[in-house]
Amino acid sequence: MDYKKLDLPNTNYPNKEQLEDFKTAFDTFLETNQQENENHHNDAFNDLLKGVFKYKVKPTKKIDSAILNDNNKVEVIIEFKALKNPNEFIKKGDLNVKALHESLLYYLTERKEGNNNLKHLILATIKELYIIDANEFEIFNKDKEIKKAFKNCHDKKGNDPRIKAFYDACQKRLNELDHSLKYHHISLKKENLALIYQVLSPNFLLKIPKYSDANTLNKDFYEELLYILGLEEQKEQKGGKILIKPSHTKNSLSHALKKQYNNLDDEEAMALLIAWNNRILFLRLLESLLISFNHFDKPFLTTENFKDFNALNTLFFEVLAKKNSERSQDIKEHKILGKIPYLNSSLFDKTPLELNGYEIKLLNNKPLEIYPKSVLKKDNPKQEPLPLLEYLFAFLHAYDFTTTPKDIKDNTNTSESRLINPSVLGLVFEKLNGYKEGSFYTPSFITSYMCKESITKIVLDKFNAIYQWDCENLEALRKKIDRNFSNEKAKEYLNTLLTLRICDPAVGSGHFLVSALNEMVWVAYKLGLIASLYRCDLMLENDEIIIRTPPTKPTLKSEIFKYTIPHSENDPHHHIQKELFELKKSIIENCLFGVDINPNSCEITKLRLWIELLKYSYYIFEEGKNTHDLETLPNIDINIKCANSLISRFNLNDDLKKIPNIKKKIQEYKDLVAQYKDPNPLYPLNKQDLINKIQDLKNTFSLTLKDPKTKAELEKAIEKHITNYNDFALDDKSLLDGLDMGVRVKNLFGTPKLSPKEEEEAFASYGRIRALRKKLDDALSGGEYHNAFEWRFEFPEVLDDEGNFLGFDCIIGNPPYIDYRKIDEKTKIFLSKFSSVYKKSKEGSIFVYFIERASQLIIKHGLISFINPIAYLCKPTDYGIRDYIDKNLKIIMLIDLSNIKIFESASTYTCINIFKRENKKRNLISKI
Repeated sequence: MDYKKLDLPNTNYPNKEQLEDFKTAFDTFLETNQQENENHHNDAFNDLLKGVFKYKVKPTKKIDSAILNDNNKVEVIIEFKALKNPNEFIKKGDLNVKALHESLLYYLTERKEGNNNLKHLILATIKELYIIDANEFEIFNKDKEIKKAFKNCHDKKGNDPRIKAFYDACQKRLNELDHSLKYHHISLKKENLALIYQVLSPNFLLKIPKYSDANTLNKDFYEELLYILGLEEQKEQKGGKILIKPSHTKNSLSHALKKQYNNLDDEEAMALLIAWNNRILFLRLLESLLISFNHFDKPFLTTENFKDFNALNTLFFEVLAKKNSERSQDIKEHKILGKIPYLNSSLFDKTPLELNGYEIKLLNNKPLEIYPKSVLKKDNPKQEPLPLLEYLFAFLHAYDFTTTPKDIKDNTNTSESRLINPSVLGLVFEKLNGYKEGSFYTPSFITSYMCKESITKIVLDKFNAIYQWDCENLEALRKKIDRNFSNEKAKEYLNTLLTLRICDPAVGSGHFLVSALNEMVWVAYKLGLIASLYRCDLMLENDEIIIRTPPTKPTLKSEIFKYTIPHSENDPHHHIQKELFELKKSIIENCLFGVDINPNSCEITKLRLWIELLKYSYYIFEEGKNTHDLETLPNIDINIKCANSLISRFNLNDDLKKIPNIKKKIQEYKDLVAQYKDPNPLYPLNKQDLINKIQDLKNTFSLTLKDPKTKAELEKAIEKHITNYNDFALDDKSLLDGLDMGVRVKNLFGTPKLSPKEEEEAFASYGRIRALRKKLDDALSGGEYHNAFEWRFEFPEVLDDEGNFLGFDCIIGNPPYIDYRKIDEKTKIFLSKFSSVYKKSKEGSIFVYFIERASQLIIKHGLISFINPIAYLCKPTDYGIRDYIDKNLKIIMLIDLSNIKIFESASTYTCINIFKRENKKRNLISKI
C-alpha cells in the first residue's frame, strides 16, 4: 500500500472575527507543554475543539477520544501520540504505524456495531495532524485477512486474540495491499491558522454542506429548478465547459413555451425563460420578506391565488408593474393582490419579446412528472405529477427563502440544505446567465476580500486628500471624524464617502458590486456615520450585513436585528431599516457602476442590487400613520449598461467644449439622470420621456465629438432653411436628432406661401441637409463600433461641470479569460488600432486588455483590483501587458492563489492584483 497526500480545502475561509477568536484559543493550545504525555496533549486538543467549534468531544468505552453527534454516535475518531513515542507515529509519509493500526481497530469496532456516521479519523501529535476520510478505511472492512485478525481480537477467539496480534497483522497486510490511502496533513503552526480553522470546522470535519454560505451552490435546488424550467447541463466535448441547453422534458416551462410559440429560436426562448425565472424567484423572496414583516401571515404564491399562467401574468403586469393608484378597482379590493406593494422595479416592465406578444399568460399548465430526486419526494416518495405552476410553487415553498440576517446567520427556520438566501440565488443566476459560454462564479471570500482591500484604500485616499489628513487606517480616520463631529459634519463626511466611484467593466451577475455595496455600508458604520446604529454592532458575513441590537434588559443578550411592521415612526428598528435603505440606495445610485456585453448579465446585476435594497425596504408613514405601503425601489438600471467595454468611438480626452452652453447641458444631463434614478412625482416628464431626453443629449455629444465641422454645417443649413422657407419639406424629425435646440426656430410670421421657384430652392436646400446628415451619421456607424461603449460620457457621475472625463476611483472585477483565438473580430480590429498592448503581443488573453482599459478609466492614484490568471507574469506572449504595467502602473498587492481552486469547473491558476495608477520607472511590489 502507498500513501497519497491530498491538498487541503480552502473554500470556507473564516471571517476576521472568527479568525481572531480562533487565534486566542489556538495560542492557548500552543502553550501546552510538549513534554507531557499523550493524554495531556489530547485534552488540550479537545479543549480547542470544544471551545471554538462547540463539538461534543470525549472518550468512549473503546476509543480514547472522539467527536460525537447529538445521538452520541461517533463521527470523528481521534488518536493522539506523545512526541516521546516517535516510533508509534508517522514518519516521512509512511502511515503504516501503530497510530494508524489503533485508529483502524476503533473504526472496525464502530462499523461492527452498525455505525454508519463516521466521517474522518485524525492521527495527531501536539505538532501536526493527519486527517483521513473514513471512506478510505472501508477497504479494510472488506479485506478478509484484516477482518479475520479483527474478529479474533474482538471476539477473544482464535490462536492469538491479543490486540498486538491485530496490530502485527495490520502492519503485514498494509505492506501487501495494492492500494493508495489518501490523507490530508497540516502542521499546527501559527502561520497555518486559517487553514487549521477550515479543516477543523464542521463543514470539512463533519462533512456538513453549508448552503447558507454564500460560496456554495445548493445543487439539489439548482438541478430541480433546471428540470422545471426544461433545461439541463451538458458538458462540451471540446474544452469541457458546462453549458445549459433545452432538455425537452415534456410539460416543463420550456416545453410549454415552445408548444405555444413554435417559431421561437433557442436564444429567444432562453431570454424569456431567464426573464420569467428572475421575476418568480424575486417574488418568492418578496413573499418571504413580507411574511417576516408580518405583512402577510402565510404564503401568497399559491394556486389558490394564481390558478394558471394568465393569473401569474396579471400579477406581473397589472399589479407589480403599476402604482397602487393605477391598479384596477378589482385588484385594489382583492384580498391578496390589493396587499402586494408596488416596488417600481423595471423587472416587471415587458421585455421586447413580450411586447411582441410572447407572454407567459398563454402557456399550458399541464402536469409535469416529479423530478426523480425532488425535494418533494423526501416527504412523499410516491408524489404524483403536478400541474406545472402548482409544482413550481410547491418546489419553491419546500425551501426557506430568506432575506433576514437573523435567518441567514442562525439558520433558525430549517436545516441548512433547505435555506435559500440572496447569495445562494446569486450563484443560480450566474449559472443560468452563463448558459452559452459556461460560468465561473467568483466566491464571496474573494469578492469580499478584494472589495475590503480596495475600498479601504480609496476611502483613506479620498478623505486624506480633501481634509489634508494623513490617516493610515479606518481607526485613525474615525478618530479624526470624532474630533470634528456634529450632525452637519456627519452629513458632510457621508457625502464625501458617496463621491467614490467604483466600476466593474465585466459585471457578470453583479457579485463584485454587491460586495462593494456592503463593504461601503460597513465603512460608513466604522466611521460612525450611521446614526441609528450608534449602540449596535454591524458585521459582514458572506456578503450579508448582520446587525446586533443592544439588549432591552441588562440580563439579556444582544439580538440580531429583524424588522417588522412598525406601529410608530419613532420605532428604533424602523429608524435602522430606513437609514440603511437610504444609505444603500445612495451608494447604488452614486457609487456603483457596471458594464457587460451580455444583456442577461446586466439584468441579473440589476436584480441582485434590487434584492439588496428590497431587504431593507421600509413602511411609509404619512401624518404619523403607517400607510402599509413600502418605499419604492429607485431606477438603478441606468448605472448598469450593456455594451462592449473594450470598444469606444471616442477618446476619453475628446473635447466637449465646442458645444454651446456646455456647462448648462452637462448640468441638464446630470439632473435628468438623477431624476430618472429617483423620480419626483411633481416632475412633468415620465420615465420614457426622461430616457428620450437623456438619449438626445448623448446624441449631441456623439455628433460634436465625431465630426464637429459637419455638425456645425448641418445646423447652419437647417437654420438658414427655416429662416427662408420655414419647415417646408422638413417633415423628417430624425434630421434634427442630436442637434442643438437653438436651430429649431420657426419663422415668427407663420409659414409663408412659397413661389414655385422658392419651392425648388427649398427642395435643393433639403437635399443639401440630407447629404450633410448622411455624412454625419456615417461617421458614427462604422461596423467595428457595433455595441461600442462610450466611456467618455455614458456615466455623468464621472464628468466635471464642463464635461471633462474625471475617472473612477476604483475599477474592480473578474474580467473574462477568453483565449486570443476566440476574441471576436470587431474587438480585434479595434485593439489593433488603439491598444498599445495588442500591438506588442497579439496573443494575450482578453483580460490583459481589460487591465489596459481600466488604467485609462481610473483617476490619478486610482486603483485597479482584478482577479485573473497568474500566467501573465511570465508567459512570453504576455510581454505587452507586463511592459504596459511597468510603465503606467504600480503593483501594490499581488496574491498568488495557485494553491486554491477558486473556480469549481476551471483549471486556471489565478492571482489577485491591485494596481495603482502611477508613472514609475521602478515598479515595486508592496505586498505579495
